[in-house]
Amino acid sequence: MAQIITCITEKGGVGKTSILFNTSWELSKKKKILMIDLDGQEANLTYFCGVKKTDNMKTMFNVLVTGTELKDTIVNVKENLDLIPAKAEVSSLPENSSPGKFLKQLNTVTNNYDYIFIDVSPTPNKSHFIALCVSDSVIIPMLPDGASLKALNGIAESISEVKFANRNLKVLGILYNRNEGRTNLSREVKEITEKLAVELETTTFNTGIRQAVVLGENVMMHEGITDYAPKHPAADDYRSFIKEMEERINE
Repeated sequence: MAQIITCITEKGGVGKTSILFNTSWELSKKKKILMIDLDGQEANLTYFCGVKKTDNMKTMFNVLVTGTELKDTIVNVKENLDLIPAKAEVSSLPENSSPGKFLKQLNTVTNNYDYIFIDVSPTPNKSHFIALCVSDSVIIPMLPDGASLKALNGIAESISEVKFANRNLKVLGILYNRNEGRTNLSREVKEITEKLAVELETTTFNTGIRQAVVLGENVMMHEGITDYAPKHPAADDYRSFIKEMEERINE
């Protein structure tokens, strides 16, 4: 049965979707992966996968609101990698959209995958609540800066609020993106982040994802970094992060 993981932040520009895309791409070399795009406003994950939005494209909005079967929304990206795409409508899920209905539909396909990754918008909305309710675990990406630190407090509150509906939700870790440890500010942010991580019953990942131009190029070419530039140090970052993530899942 698939491990369901939401990649979540409450600050734009952190690289959340790129992390989810590159992680899913690399994992799909050995495992079956489903990505779910719940960020309808941007739909970056759908774009990164090279999937063009059409009028008759089905999304999670159709599953939760109009009764479409989840299996009828799935688009194949490449071998072992599937996507449920997004359009703007996904950002306007009705307040009565049911996490129970979402989970029931997910359960119809969980045996077909090893991992299901959910991408949500950086703005807290109904999709945040639904995703956290159905997930086994959460990955929180952040930049080593003050604004990301403030957003981390908001995520901690959101996770705490959803615990009544999903007591087993686990934070796998906090992942630094565009990792920069040489400034006083980044060092101070990391010290505070470690303290907040304790409150979330987690830690930061030992691996961080470095800043690199190639990490902007690869998503525009609709290809994961470990294939687009397999020898680049940023590809090594992802391989190390994925190894650490899977170790935490298996603990």
